[in-house]
Amino acid sequence: MNALTKISSPVLRRRLPFPSYGIDINFCRNPQCDLFAEAPDPYDKRGKSSAGVKSNQPRGRVIGSGDEKTFKCGACGQSSIIKNNSAIVEEYRRLRNRFRAALPQDSCPNRMCGHHGQAQSEHPTFYRKSGRTAKGAQRWKCKACLTSFSVGSRIRRQHRSTANRDVLWMITNGLPISKIADFTGLCPRDVYRKIDFIYDRVVDITARREGMFEGVNWSSVGRRFATDSQTLHLNWPNKKTRAQIAVQHLCTAHANTGYIVAAHLALDPAVHLPDIEARMTTSGDFARPRAFRSQARVWSETEFKAYLDKITQNVAVHPLEAPDIDLDLQLPHSGALMRQDIMQLAHAFLLRRLLGKGGERFVFVLDADSGLALAFISAFAPWVKDGTADVVVVQFDKHKSNDQRNMLVSEGKVALELATGISQSAWAALDYQDRLDQTDAVIEAMMRGMPLGAPFEWPFHTKSEPSRRVRLLTDRPSMAADRRARLMRLATLRSVDAYFHKVRSNIRFAARPAHTPSGNGRAWDRHYLYNPETMTKVIEIYRFVHNWMGPSKTKETPAMKLGLARGKMRVNEFFA
Repeated sequence: MNALTKISSPVLRRRLPFPSYGIDINFCRNPQCDLFAEAPDPYDKRGKSSAGVKSNQPRGRVIGSGDEKTFKCGACGQSSIIKNNSAIVEEYRRLRNRFRAALPQDSCPNRMCGHHGQAQSEHPTFYRKSGRTAKGAQRWKCKACLTSFSVGSRIRRQHRSTANRDVLWMITNGLPISKIADFTGLCPRDVYRKIDFIYDRVVDITARREGMFEGVNWSSVGRRFATDSQTLHLNWPNKKTRAQIAVQHLCTAHANTGYIVAAHLALDPAVHLPDIEARMTTSGDFARPRAFRSQARVWSETEFKAYLDKITQNVAVHPLEAPDIDLDLQLPHSGALMRQDIMQLAHAFLLRRLLGKGGERFVFVLDADSGLALAFISAFAPWVKDGTADVVVVQFDKHKSNDQRNMLVSEGKVALELATGISQSAWAALDYQDRLDQTDAVIEAMMRGMPLGAPFEWPFHTKSEPSRRVRLLTDRPSMAADRRARLMRLATLRSVDAYFHKVRSNIRFAARPAHTPSGNGRAWDRHYLYNPETMTKVIEIYRFVHNWMGPSKTKETPAMKLGLARGKMRVNEFFA
């Protein structure tokens, strides 16, 4: 018996999570490392014979305890938190399925029929004419199951369809739900129904039109993208814990055209937190590190309660002020907050899918968020390794006043004059391309001798991004000096920050929370939303309007600049 206990178990214990559908990002994420993107040995070989260890497979170390574990590369020593591959795939699929093409209207509505989803326009032999409706629309009958259906206007069953246009423009031009109801004469319930209908049209059109990304000539329109996030808020409807729930809004914009390629909120409206809590308890997730859990995509109910306690710990509420105590820790109505790292990774993988048809070299400019940078490095690792993707991180001082920004711009002009030897008046007379060439030459000289991947202080301040600090994460010895300088000049978040400014200005609930003396330390706004699903829909509606329609003064929309549309989408075309 004693001899048997000395024999080690033949089953190897994993120290890294299993890959999921080909996705495994738990490797060294330092692009300057020789082992970058090389899959390490996933098994814990401690106590095992060294004869079974592959000498050519990276090992590294897995360290840490509790919820998070870290992989430390054995070559460069850089550490990165181990991620749950299954959670990334699950969120990626959710984001991808949001814009699945809807079933054609002119198909058999019977789900049990073999002709269900088969359009009459594509399969005319499956159907036959069967008279007309009272309003003159053609009625069809399925030859297989004899089910009748008609194809009429999408708004034929809507109450007051003439208000659709008004609701669309009001919701995307700064009016809250209550004001929309006042101006249109609709009750709030009907306003929400209009929003649902508009969102369905957005999903339907987006599914058809954004499938044309594979035909975009990125070489002519530009291959640079900017990614950043902003914080939006949901109202918490209970007086006892009156607070705002922070929701991250992550966007990637095409730098030259301003087209918002992807926009995601860090919440899933379809999830019910008590269900997640029950599944995690049943599967024993709370006793495992987060990377090995079966439910690692959204916050658990316990974690959400801890978050609420943290943001309301300094808020004093008298018992008589709020006698009602809501013990349900669910977000209003339904929904759960996403884990930010999982959302960032799924966002990056979805972007890679949209751009993955060609072999062009792309540049991704990111906000100075270490998690966001690692997400893009992980998702685009094959491209980074092949030299077809560069990742640049930008950081600047966002808290400067207008006068301080103007002062820095003046200092930047003086620095440019000293560096180039060209006076400001002569500089203004130069051709645009000559200015760029002169700037790149100066930056190239300044960067000579700098270590790979070292931060660079941009000397020529701009008003939108004062005191800019740029770091090229994918810097490599083989990169040409002039390209390195050009990337420093092009590293800007202006395209995505301009969109965020429009969101703040044109969507009422996206305005920053206000603090009042009577608020008792609580930020509150009566025009903020309570329902996470409504927030998701309105954000997606605004993204569509920005990309394809634009305001009346816009002559060329981002979709037109990108080559996806020949003209602006009109309202009557949208509701057709």
